[in-house]
Amino acid sequence: MSTQADPYRDWDVAYVLGSLSPAERREFEDHLSQCPSCAAEVGTLAGMPGILSAVNPGQAIELLDPAGPAPETVPPRPPRPAHSSRRRGRVRFAVGFLAAAAAGAALTLALQSGTIASPAEKATRTTVCRAERD
Repeated sequence: MSTQADPYRDWDVAYVLGSLSPAERREFEDHLSQCPSCAAEVGTLAGMPGILSAVNPGQAIELLDPAGPAPETVPPRPPRPAHSSRRRGRVRFAVGFLAAAAAGAALTLALQSGTIASPAEKATRTTVCRAERD
């Protein structure tokens, strides 16, 4: 089915690199199910994103054109964040859990030492104090 007039013959790289819109992606996937030639081509390109991510942009330019610009002229990749949002969420959860545990421990100690009286204890103390005054 794939011939020179195949309108999808140049979509394989964009598909593998994730550059197609969702609608174009569905359209191309429908085409792939009917065109073994395009499906085979996508299969040969499947490992490219991993390979490309391992190459420094400056090295990639040198590989394409040895007389090209030096690696210093290529802007460096922005650094990845040190912590992912998932890790930050776990840390926040742990800190909140520890804070709640500490507050619970402090409240337990205060109740046991008598600094904080429960409503029943307050009523008993009030009754005893009134009886002593009378």
